[in-house]
Order: sequence, then structure tokens, then C-alpha cells
Amino acid sequence: MRRRLTALTASLAAAVLAAPASAAAHDSEFEAKLRLTSAQPGSPSGAVLNLTRPDEPDGKPKAESLGVFQLPKGTRISHRAVPPCELDDLTLQIQGTAACPASYLGAGSATLVTGLGSPVDPYTLRQHWYYAPGELVVLYTNNSGDSPVLKVGRVQIEDATFTAHLDLPPGYPPGSKTVPKDTDIAIDRFVGPNGAFITTPRKCPRSGRWVTTVRLTYDDGSIDQISDAMRCRRPSRRRGR
Repeated sequence: MRRRLTALTASLAAAVLAAPASAAAHDSEFEAKLRLTSAQPGSPSGAVLNLTRPDEPDGKPKAESLGVFQLPKGTRISHRAVPPCELDDLTLQIQGTAACPASYLGAGSATLVTGLGSPVDPYTLRQHWYYAPGELVVLYTNNSGDSPVLKVGRVQIEDATFTAHLDLPPGYPPGSKTVPKDTDIAIDRFVGPNGAFITTPRKCPRSGRWVTTVRLTYDDGSIDQISDAMRCRRPSRRRGR
């Protein structure tokens, strides 16, 4: 594993040294938005996540160890809907984004901060998401293309909750980590012969909103958490004559 992390660090450095400089944002607040793409109760849906971590005084977000993402209560995830990708990490790195086309669920991007400063930071990676038994698999590639695969990540699924354990390479100064800054993910609305991968809750509550929760745990034990509310459609009441 240490070899893979070292290789990823080298790949990031080599890829970005030739990239044009860009100024890093210095956000002071945690921002998160997790939404279903359908507001209709009991309907197939996709999901989107937009996430920005706050900067510390050194200009980097805190080192993150765990992310937990909860869709609205009553959301159903079907483990029969999507043909599973059952390849191991090494095979996925070799075969790349062409490995499991039937299991493809969506795409995204993530920006990383190493601590080296401009023009290395921030560095953007592409994300390619697939379904595997009981989890999501993400392939990370350079923002310039679909290969090579720099790293493989896995996100556990339990009910309508997704749990991601972060394992990122060393950063600068020595003893620190490379850390994520922004994350933007779009999971597609997938419907196959065995139904939908994500189905919205059967009912829209009286509040007219479904609530999602994003919780990040950092290496120092601190936690950032946001609950996000999205509108859902309630049945219209017909007036009597």
C-alpha cells in the first residue's frame, strides 16, 4: 500500500508541475449539499454531492479520515439493480475505466491540496463511479483523461448510508497528508431489468422536505456535519365542489 501511495504522490507531482498556476480558495466554512435528483415520492432517482472543506490557518483543510453520507430516511438502494463489478483493485488499475462498463453509475471530480502551493495546488482528479457488491467503487484519473488510474477507492453501502474511509498520500510539510478540498459527484438515475438503483422515499412529509446528512471525521477527532433539506412533492388536495 505504501508503494501505491508513493506512486500516487509522484504521479500528482509530475502531472501538475506542467499545469498552469491557479489560486487556491481559502474557505473558512464547511459547505455540503447532498440531494436526490427526483422530488417525486417512490420514483427512480440519481444523487448529487457538492462538498467544500474549510481551510486551516496553513491554507490546507484538515486531514480527513471518514465521510458518512446519508440519503433521506426511506430512500431505497437496490443491490440487484446494477450488474456488479467484481474485479480487485489491481485489475481495475490495469484495465481502467473500460473494465466494468455495465456497472457504471456516474462521474465526478475532486480537488486535492498537497501543501506544496502553486502551481501544484489545487490539483483536480476525475472520478469514475461503479457498483460492486455492497459498495461503490471509484477510479481516480488525471483531469486530462480517463487513464491511467491513479487510485481505486471503495465506499460501503448500508441501507441508504454511504461510508468512505479516506487513504490519501503524504503531503507537505513532511508528516502531513495530501487532503481533499472540493468534491462534486453525480450518480446517475439507473433503471435496469431488476429495477432502480436508487428509489426516493414513498412519502413526502408534511414539511415538504427530505433531509440528508453529511458528516466528516478528521484525524484529530473533530467532526463537521451538515443536514441538508430538499423539497419533495406532496399530493395535491382537490377542493370539493
